[in-house]
Amino acid sequence: MAFAYLFKSGRRERLENDAAGGPTEFFFGYPQLRDSGLDVDLWQDDDFGLNESPSRLWRAVNHLAWTVLGLPLWATYRLARRDARALLERYDAVFVTTNAFGIALALLKRFGLWRPRVIFIAMGLVGVAPPPLVRWVYGRILRHVTLAVISRAEREHLAALFPEIEVYYVPFGVDHRFWAPGDGNEQGDYVLSVGNDSHRDYDTLIRAWRPNFPELRIVTRLAIPAPLPANVKVVAGDWRAQVLSDGVLRDMVRGSHFVVVPVRDTMQPSGQSACLQAMACGKAVVLSDIAGLWDRGLMRHGENCILVKPGDAEALGQSARDLLDSPDVTRAIGQAARRIVEDHLNVDAMARAVQALCFENQANAV
Repeated sequence: MAFAYLFKSGRRERLENDAAGGPTEFFFGYPQLRDSGLDVDLWQDDDFGLNESPSRLWRAVNHLAWTVLGLPLWATYRLARRDARALLERYDAVFVTTNAFGIALALLKRFGLWRPRVIFIAMGLVGVAPPPLVRWVYGRILRHVTLAVISRAEREHLAALFPEIEVYYVPFGVDHRFWAPGDGNEQGDYVLSVGNDSHRDYDTLIRAWRPNFPELRIVTRLAIPAPLPANVKVVAGDWRAQVLSDGVLRDMVRGSHFVVVPVRDTMQPSGQSACLQAMACGKAVVLSDIAGLWDRGLMRHGENCILVKPGDAEALGQSARDLLDSPDVTRAIGQAARRIVEDHLNVDAMARAVQALCFENQANAV
């Protein structure tokens, strides 16, 4: 069985740059499946013109279709072209993690314009109350793909919205061989927060940060209004641009007292990678208890993480105070966090789940 991943641009370059031992979690099992001897290839949006800027008319039509119907017409058009199909239809299955690509291929499958199976890992596909028309459209096209998510909460959400569609769960896992505890010599006097997605709630975090706390380092490319408190520092960081190398970021995680991941309430598993990277490094994490928390059975408040109500600056500040005042407890939570990643939320477990979707569940294909 031949199998292909279709990613947004940047993955191939990262794979080449990280050949010497960088983290592999954002390839969703590709390196592990490739190294196991499976026939698996990697393609990017720029191989098919998906990253090209369409004309003004195309942009207007695409925006209208996306807003009203939830359909990415530009991506659908580019993937329907003969050159794209000639490259990808020789595979038995195509794996995508971008919503626009997954929906586009679901639409092509619905109308018989696409042969390979589509394994679509959706992230934040629809909100809590999607527009009725979008819900109707998705209910008719998503049954033609193998639909999966990386959050148990989102699986329950989609299963309730689309009871006629089987929704699978794939545990997102980080590279636990790269993200690992250090030798103990990295310890600094600061707390770390990392992340660039639009759900990050740095405003609440800054309001929570008390004058007598140690330095708070926020690694982000998001704009944070000045002036900042004297003990808050913003460090430019971007995964795609590699403003900070993964090695430098790992050292920053290792050197922190603990990591804070503040997120506005969302069904999307926002903050997942930053949280699990820190946990893999043996660090306690203070995380917003969002609706999309990926696995409530594994993420246990007070045991392997600290969960706080989204947007609650007082609770966030008190949780930070408690960890700063109790280094032994903070250390124990970090050690428990590392065990959860080693046992459940790592790249090997993710690769096994992807392989099961691609090969063991072929009978479920439509």
